[in-house]
Amino acid sequence: MKARRAPSWEAESVSAPAARLLTRPATSADAEGPAFSDLLPDRWRDGDNRRSVVATDADGAVLGHCRGIDNVFHPRSRTLVLEAREGAPWAEVADALVTAQIAVSTLPLHVKPSAHDAELAALCARHGGVLVQLMPPWRYVVDQALRSWAREHRTTHDGLTAAGLDEVAVGLDADESALREQMLDLYVEHYTAQHAAWSPAAAAERLRAENAADFVPGGEGSFDPGRTRLLLRDGRIVAQALAWPAEPDGGTEITVQSRPHEGPTARKDMEACLATVVECSTDGDVLLIDSHATEELESAMMREVPGPPPHPEDTWTAIVAIPVPDGPAPRPLPAQRIPEGAAPLVERLRG
Repeated sequence: MKARRAPSWEAESVSAPAARLLTRPATSADAEGPAFSDLLPDRWRDGDNRRSVVATDADGAVLGHCRGIDNVFHPRSRTLVLEAREGAPWAEVADALVTAQIAVSTLPLHVKPSAHDAELAALCARHGGVLVQLMPPWRYVVDQALRSWAREHRTTHDGLTAAGLDEVAVGLDADESALREQMLDLYVEHYTAQHAAWSPAAAAERLRAENAADFVPGGEGSFDPGRTRLLLRDGRIVAQALAWPAEPDGGTEITVQSRPHEGPTARKDMEACLATVVECSTDGDVLLIDSHATEELESAMMREVPGPPPHPEDTWTAIVAIPVPDGPAPRPLPAQRIPEGAAPLVERLRG
């Protein structure tokens, strides 16, 4: 994509949608101010479109800031970071900032409003946001109901069960480092297929490089080998449930993957991996299991996994792409893939 000429707000302040607000590139002085710990100056690092914008009142006081951050995992989009000062008119500040960021971005801006984020959903609607993904509540507490499900799903159609890294390494006659390389291969393969329809991923080599640290023993963000489970068929890893380091609230994110992606054995293979994670968990453990409305098999599987009533903070979450001039057109989530439970959030996104 060709680089575009910088808009007028880069040269001088221009009026934002609300007449009393102005937008301009963030400066080092703005970043050093006490109001926002996450504020960075415009062009905060080398490369295209590292843009940082502030909104000010007529007296020059900074009321908010935003950035569009390139997503190394998804090169057709940018992540929108936006913050307004407490007490400032949020909608007016946010509208001014998003308008300015749209003017300088060459890629759609991705935002993740939840059913609890009425203001953020309304902001997306005002700026033509396109719904590209929906994710249901993901919190599953290990209890007797979940253990009963695990007992019923621990074996695949051909009688296989998932196992830990040590056991699988013996089965493959491979050392742990070679096994982890195969796990990374599956991770990249599944991730690529999972996002192809709505947010194409980076090239496999880039994904491998970006995720390699998570497959190094003892790494800060590496998966937990004690709770991760793998499924082996004909000497090859065909599914895995990766348990990640505990979240601040104590929950453990679980990533369930298979090959072939959405193939004839995929669901039972993934269920077998997840079931053995449940088996090695303690009652009361919280498993955070993500799923996506675009994934028909994944969604069907997770609808049958028992969980308690949603936690007050656990709700439907959307991924919305705010289009930009001359940028690639976002790929909307097909209407038939919108679950009934997400309807209130979708209505807010429509404005």
